[in-house]
Amino acid sequence: MAQSQPPTTNQPGGQPDRRALLQAFQDVVKSEREKKGGEGRPEKLTRPMYLAVMSLLLFALTAVLFSQPAWLFPRPPEETPAVREASLRVRMYVEIERIEQFRSAKGVYPSSLLEAGGDTTGLSYTVGPTGYTLTGRNGAITATFAAGSNPREFLADSYQAIARRRQGQ
Repeated sequence: MAQSQPPTTNQPGGQPDRRALLQAFQDVVKSEREKKGGEGRPEKLTRPMYLAVMSLLLFALTAVLFSQPAWLFPRPPEETPAVREASLRVRMYVEIERIEQFRSAKGVYPSSLLEAGGDTTGLSYTVGPTGYTLTGRNGAITATFAAGSNPREFLADSYQAIARRRQGQ
């Protein structure tokens, strides 16, 4: 196949015409593609194929997210009953402090933990004529604190039990 060369025209500065060079390059690429039978470029993904691949990928990612395999989402070690009780006592101690701060500021016990600015999740608070009772639950573990008791004694060595867990003991 005879290839036609476009005439190159020189610009006033002695430079060849850029359009002519571009046309020559495109002709060479076209002739090489024809020689190979059009196999020079892989075919593009069609729209239905693209949608199918993306749908499969989305499905796979959703399945991984919901199944949360242990190799991708490591689970924290199971807490011992002693650590669960210590966590409950620390949480209750925080609420006891809120209740006592409320009583110091207002002169009366709050009618609810929410009124004292606390969190009621897993806790039960009742006010009686002589004080209050705070009961907490963490799984099967239950702890109760009554007004008039020493909060520090109720807390006991809970912070140390939690610290030992973090150290892996």
